[in-house]
Amino acid sequence: MYRVLLVNDCKFENFIMRDMLISLGYEVIISNEFDAVSDARELNCNVIIANFIMKGQTGDEILQQVKHGKPEIRCILSSNNDLKLEDFNKKIIYAVIRTPATKEKLKRSIEENGQLLDKQKNQVKPSFCTYCGEQSDEGESKARFCKYCGEKYIF
Repeated sequence: MYRVLLVNDCKFENFIMRDMLISLGYEVIISNEFDAVSDARELNCNVIIANFIMKGQTGDEILQQVKHGKPEIRCILSSNNDLKLEDFNKKIIYAVIRTPATKEKLKRSIEENGQLLDKQKNQVKPSFCTYCGEQSDEGESKARFCKYCGEKYIF
Protein backbone atom coordinates (compact mmCIF):
# COMPACT_ATOMS: atom_id res chain seq x y z
CA MET A 1 0.00 0.00 0.00
CA TYR A 2 1.29 3.45 -0.87
CA ARG A 3 1.65 5.99 1.92
CA VAL A 4 0.44 9.49 0.98
CA LEU A 5 1.16 12.61 3.02
CA LEU A 6 -1.37 15.46 2.63
CA VAL A 7 -0.26 18.99 3.44
CA ASN A 8 -2.91 21.67 3.42
CA ASP A 9 -3.86 24.43 5.84
CA CYS A 10 -7.56 23.88 5.05
CA LYS A 11 -8.83 20.99 7.19
CA PHE A 12 -11.97 20.59 5.09
CA GLU A 13 -9.96 20.04 1.88
CA ASN A 14 -7.67 17.63 3.73
CA PHE A 15 -10.57 15.51 4.95
CA ILE A 16 -12.22 15.34 1.53
CA MET A 17 -9.00 14.36 -0.22
CA ARG A 18 -8.09 11.93 2.58
CA ASP A 19 -11.43 10.13 2.26
CA MET A 20 -11.04 9.84 -1.52
CA LEU A 21 -7.49 8.47 -1.21
CA ILE A 22 -8.49 5.96 1.47
CA SER A 23 -11.34 4.73 -0.74
CA LEU A 24 -8.74 4.19 -3.48
CA GLY A 25 -6.69 2.01 -1.13
CA TYR A 26 -3.94 4.39 0.00
CA GLU A 27 -2.70 4.92 3.54
CA VAL A 28 -3.09 8.64 4.23
CA ILE A 29 -1.36 10.84 6.78
CA ILE A 30 -2.33 14.47 7.26
CA SER A 31 0.31 17.01 8.16
CA ASN A 32 0.63 20.77 8.34
CA GLU A 33 3.02 23.07 6.54
CA PHE A 34 5.35 23.30 9.53
CA ASP A 35 5.81 19.56 10.10
CA ALA A 36 5.55 18.35 6.50
CA VAL A 37 9.27 18.01 5.76
CA SER A 38 10.04 16.01 8.89
CA ASP A 39 6.85 13.94 8.55
CA ALA A 40 7.67 13.00 4.95
CA ARG A 41 11.08 11.72 6.03
CA GLU A 42 10.10 10.03 9.29
CA LEU A 43 6.91 8.36 8.08
CA ASN A 44 8.41 6.83 4.92
CA CYS A 45 5.90 8.35 2.53
CA ASN A 46 5.80 7.45 -1.16
CA VAL A 47 3.82 10.51 -2.23
CA ILE A 48 3.30 14.00 -0.84
CA ILE A 49 0.46 16.23 -2.00
CA ALA A 50 0.91 19.84 -0.88
CA ASN A 51 -1.44 22.76 -1.39
CA PHE A 52 0.20 25.64 -3.25
CA ILE A 53 -1.03 28.60 -1.17
CA MET A 54 -0.70 28.32 2.61
CA LYS A 55 -0.14 30.84 5.38
CA GLY A 56 3.55 30.32 6.18
CA GLN A 57 5.06 29.13 2.90
CA THR A 58 4.03 27.85 -0.48
CA GLY A 59 3.61 24.20 -1.36
CA ASP A 60 6.38 24.23 -3.95
CA GLU A 61 8.84 25.45 -1.28
CA ILE A 62 7.82 22.58 1.00
CA LEU A 63 8.11 20.06 -1.84
CA GLN A 64 11.58 21.36 -2.71
CA GLN A 65 12.73 20.80 0.88
CA VAL A 66 11.21 17.30 0.96
CA LYS A 67 12.75 16.36 -2.37
CA HIS A 68 16.18 17.56 -1.22
CA GLY A 69 16.21 15.08 1.66
CA LYS A 70 14.21 12.32 -0.02
CA PRO A 71 14.66 12.44 -3.83
CA GLU A 72 12.62 9.28 -4.54
CA ILE A 73 9.35 10.71 -3.16
CA ARG A 74 6.69 11.71 -5.70
CA CYS A 75 5.73 15.36 -5.10
CA ILE A 76 2.37 16.68 -6.27
CA LEU A 77 1.14 20.25 -5.98
CA SER A 78 -2.56 20.99 -5.51
CA SER A 79 -4.40 24.27 -5.87
CA ASN A 80 -7.80 25.82 -6.50
CA ASN A 81 -6.06 28.10 -8.99
CA ASP A 82 -5.26 27.13 -12.55
CA LEU A 83 -1.56 26.23 -12.22
CA LYS A 84 0.54 24.74 -14.99
CA LEU A 85 3.24 22.13 -14.45
CA GLU A 86 5.50 24.03 -16.87
CA ASP A 87 5.73 26.88 -14.34
CA PHE A 88 7.52 24.63 -11.82
CA ASN A 89 10.71 22.58 -11.69
CA LYS A 90 9.74 19.17 -13.10
CA LYS A 91 12.62 17.53 -11.22
CA ILE A 92 10.81 18.42 -8.01
CA ILE A 93 7.10 18.53 -8.84
CA TYR A 94 5.73 15.52 -10.67
CA ALA A 95 2.16 16.74 -11.23
CA VAL A 96 -0.25 19.58 -10.52
CA ILE A 97 -3.82 18.81 -9.42
CA ARG A 98 -6.60 21.34 -9.60
CA THR A 99 -8.90 21.00 -6.60
CA PRO A 100 -11.54 19.90 -6.09
CA ALA A 101 -10.19 16.79 -7.80
CA THR A 102 -11.98 13.60 -8.70
CA LYS A 103 -10.84 10.19 -7.47
CA GLU A 104 -9.75 9.30 -10.99
CA LYS A 105 -7.54 12.40 -11.29
CA LEU A 106 -5.96 11.72 -7.91
CA LYS A 107 -5.24 8.10 -8.76
CA ARG A 108 -3.87 8.99 -12.19
CA SER A 109 -1.54 11.67 -10.80
CA ILE A 110 -0.20 9.28 -8.16
CA GLU A 111 0.13 6.12 -10.22
CA GLU A 112 0.97 7.50 -13.65
CA ASN A 113 4.14 5.81 -14.83
CA GLY A 114 3.72 3.36 -11.94
CA GLN A 115 7.24 1.95 -12.26
CA LEU A 116 8.55 4.63 -9.91
CA LEU A 117 5.98 3.79 -7.24
CA ASP A 118 6.47 0.03 -7.66
CA LYS A 119 10.15 0.57 -6.88
CA GLN A 120 9.28 2.69 -3.84
CA LYS A 121 6.61 0.28 -2.59
CA ASN A 122 9.26 -2.23 -1.61
CA GLN A 123 10.97 0.39 0.55
CA VAL A 124 7.97 1.16 2.77
CA LYS A 125 8.26 -0.25 6.26
CA PRO A 126 6.05 0.33 9.27
CA SER A 127 7.28 3.33 11.23
CA PHE A 128 4.50 3.15 13.81
CA CYS A 129 1.54 0.94 14.67
CA THR A 130 -1.73 2.38 13.41
CA TYR A 131 -3.58 0.73 16.30
CA CYS A 132 -1.56 1.52 19.43
CA GLY A 133 0.70 4.29 18.07
CA GLU A 134 3.97 2.78 19.28
CA GLN A 135 7.07 3.46 17.17
CA SER A 136 8.53 0.42 15.43
CA ASP A 137 12.21 -0.42 15.68
CA GLU A 138 14.62 -0.26 12.74
CA GLY A 139 14.93 -4.07 12.84
CA GLU A 140 11.20 -4.49 12.22
CA SER A 141 11.33 -3.68 8.51
CA LYS A 142 9.89 -7.11 7.64
CA ALA A 143 7.57 -7.41 10.66
CA ARG A 144 3.91 -8.12 9.93
CA PHE A 145 2.54 -7.63 13.47
CA CYS A 146 3.13 -5.00 16.17
CA LYS A 147 5.23 -6.34 19.03
CA TYR A 148 3.35 -4.12 21.49
CA CYS A 149 -0.32 -4.86 20.75
CA GLY A 150 -0.17 -7.81 18.31
CA GLU A 151 -2.23 -6.14 15.57
CA LYS A 152 -1.25 -6.56 11.92
CA TYR A 153 0.63 -3.66 10.35
CA ILE A 154 -1.19 -1.84 7.55
CA PHE A 155 1.10 -1.20 4.58
